[in-house]
Amino acid sequence: MKRREFIRTAGLGGVLLSLSTIIPSCAKKSQPNFVIIFADDMGWDDLSFNGNKIIETPNLDNFAENSVRFSKYYVNPVCAPSRASLLTGRHFLRTGVSHVNGGKDYLNLNEITIAEELKDKGYKTGMWGKWHSGGTDGYLPWQRGFDESYKAKLYQHRNSYGKLNGKHVEHKKWGTEVIVDYALDFMKTNQPFFAYLSLMNCHSPLDAPEKLVEKYTQKGLSRNLSILYAMIDFMDSQIGRLLSEMDKRGLRENTIVMFFSDNGPAVNNGLLTDEDRKIRYVNKLKGHKGNTWENGVRSNLFINWPDKFQSNEVKRLVDICDIYPTILDFAGITKGLSKSLDGRSIKEYLYGNTESLTPKLSFNYANPGWPPSDKPWTPEGIKDEYRPVPKDKKAEILKYDEQIISVQNEKYKLLKNPGTVIADLVDGYALFDIDNDPMQLNNIIRDNLKISREMKGQLKSWWKSILDEETSFQMPIFQIGGEKQSKVYAYGAWDQSSNIKTTISYTTNWIEVNDFTEYKLNVLNAGKYKITLNHESTIANKAKMRLTIDNQTITFNIDQDKSMEIGDIVLQKGIQDMRLELVDLHGAKKSVFDKLFSFIFEKI
Repeated sequence: MKRREFIRTAGLGGVLLSLSTIIPSCAKKSQPNFVIIFADDMGWDDLSFNGNKIIETPNLDNFAENSVRFSKYYVNPVCAPSRASLLTGRHFLRTGVSHVNGGKDYLNLNEITIAEELKDKGYKTGMWGKWHSGGTDGYLPWQRGFDESYKAKLYQHRNSYGKLNGKHVEHKKWGTEVIVDYALDFMKTNQPFFAYLSLMNCHSPLDAPEKLVEKYTQKGLSRNLSILYAMIDFMDSQIGRLLSEMDKRGLRENTIVMFFSDNGPAVNNGLLTDEDRKIRYVNKLKGHKGNTWENGVRSNLFINWPDKFQSNEVKRLVDICDIYPTILDFAGITKGLSKSLDGRSIKEYLYGNTESLTPKLSFNYANPGWPPSDKPWTPEGIKDEYRPVPKDKKAEILKYDEQIISVQNEKYKLLKNPGTVIADLVDGYALFDIDNDPMQLNNIIRDNLKISREMKGQLKSWWKSILDEETSFQMPIFQIGGEKQSKVYAYGAWDQSSNIKTTISYTTNWIEVNDFTEYKLNVLNAGKYKITLNHESTIANKAKMRLTIDNQTITFNIDQDKSMEIGDIVLQKGIQDMRLELVDLHGAKKSVFDKLFSFIFEKI
């Protein structure tokens, strides 16, 4: 029984089992290798190939020139969602991922990753760099089908460090350089391989070798734009090193290499000025990272297989969900998938048969916490972008009319609540002819009522299917007992009282008796556990809290220790509910927790 079949029949209790050790390799020498090179926050305009006369990207330009290029390839507005779709072939909202932090970036454990599918087929699988699909036990890359994985510390560009198959490692090199080193070493295998290079260039903070920065300041650019361009320039050189070494080893002839980015260019938290962005956005596409305008979700996609694919531009609609089934198709995996996919194989396009597939629809979603424009539109009632959405309240909280969503077909794009970049919305909608108006200058919705009516129906039907999906907007089920110490992030709650505020990395605003948060645990090994609470509090030894798991309670007072043991508890194997509740304020007049970070479960 394959792992995907096991999960389908065994449920959540078995999500961490790996059956790869008992499945014989059925790989054939004719199976191609796969290399994915995934850039971070790199825009459509960040290549000289696409008309940028300032940036220097000779290696990617040459790669693009000799590849199949997709001019209408779409990813998701931000990074974790794009990674979820890449790893599963499914729209990210179906996988439990809906944002980039706050527990909303965890890929549900019932999802079958591309690494798991390929591993079952005899491939050796490797991943290095930005993971961003779950940060606690059970959700880590070496537990999601990768034989080798380096989970880099996010955005530590200089002197990269992180965990290699769970063990801490440090390097005195730039992050992209480290990732390429690992990948080249990995490619010495005799097995067919899948290599996923998840780069962090050019995500902020901005940092790059000074010699490259000087190259761009000498061209008259601002210091920050010079650093950003130097980051891309350096990434280009490392990609060149990767491809050159693969050529020397004779690997390219049987390897499909793909390059693309995870979303559009970031506004870089004010690091780039309006003048910087004017220089950078050479094709004048509307929007940026975090929204559904073209510049937020349109990405370069170059796919290369020497002597197999002819250099060509494909103008058909393709999105990131299509990568997964395309790779599986080339690997000979087309049947028996345990999950329905939103993507489809574009294998025929790569061989030049660009009229072979039926017209496609592509849907997108932007979390309202990310501004659609410099003057963000915010739906009434949205106060906390990281607030959990309980399963029984999805339809109530996530009303269709309040969503930032879009649907696109081979010619037109319909946007719902895209932001204040344009004022001429009709009931929150805008319609654009992307073929003839890629800059989205002319909202044609008033003159195309039949087309817009049809696309509105498609968008509403899709949104209903998302809400009906069991795991959409589902927060993580924290795995306890798989390792000696298991972490539960306080911001990964399934429900919480109205006062509680959830941020990127903690919860706060515990101000009334009975304020609470509720979590889901999957206890993998029954036994006695010591629980430690990590927090910052200004109310020492006063406020009283109660932690309840499986009808067992621990009552404790908050003290000033940022890491405080709150007691021991005996846990049974299986899914358990955990609730933290404020019992007594003891006169406190402000939040008892400035920052509540996490719980640590240690088996004793």
